[in-house]
Amino acid sequence: MKRYHLVLMLIVVPWVVTAQKNAYDSAAINVMDKMGSIIGDLKSVAFDYTSSWDYLGYDFQLFKAHGTSHVFLQGPDKLYIESRRTDKKHRGFWYNGQKFVYYSYAENNYAVMDAPPTTIATIDTIHKQYGLDFPGSDFFYPTFTDDMIDRFDKIVYLGKETTEGTECYHIMAYNDKMTVHLWISAERLILPVRFLIYYKQKPGQPHYEAVFSNWLINPVFPLTLFDFVPPPGAKKIKILPLEKQLKK
Repeated sequence: MKRYHLVLMLIVVPWVVTAQKNAYDSAAINVMDKMGSIIGDLKSVAFDYTSSWDYLGYDFQLFKAHGTSHVFLQGPDKLYIESRRTDKKHRGFWYNGQKFVYYSYAENNYAVMDAPPTTIATIDTIHKQYGLDFPGSDFFYPTFTDDMIDRFDKIVYLGKETTEGTECYHIMAYNDKMTVHLWISAERLILPVRFLIYYKQKPGQPHYEAVFSNWLINPVFPLTLFDFVPPPGAKKIKILPLEKQLKK
């Protein structure tokens, strides 16, 4: 999880303007960079992740779903997530640096996939090949600030605001497709607290919201936490890559 580079700009001017005339508030950039440097220096971390999102029903009305995940990360190559959703999906994800395992608690079946040698590369690969999402993982990319600048036309610092009982830096980013609000802790450990996404071009303009809580910084985990042991009666299955799913 070591951050590969850090661009911490101690700039007194209020804006950074690119050749494309997109505007980026230097205060917002500094906060995101500081958060990235703290996350990049962590040896291990655990947190809870609660989310809600809108989806279209058959009558084209928006309905809301909810999810809760317990996330454990260690070094550059260990990951374990247990996730529950209101659509009755209860899933587990294990990554030990060599294999990635998907397990359905409801169906008691699992799939084992070869994986790259780092957590970030594994998240990218599994998402692209199999369509599995890892919400909130963007915050753990070493290129988080650069990715935000690439994706959004403007990034604005809106000041301090208390949310989820924590004083936070409030940042807004937007382009023609979406508006994103970030609340990043203004306390000693500058970590993500909450974010909200509005999708402007989707029917009904749905939104996605998530809260990070119960952070554990540099805990000691047994390595067995990241190894999957099939429960009694569990069936091993194969998950087809997306390209093969689409051909069926």
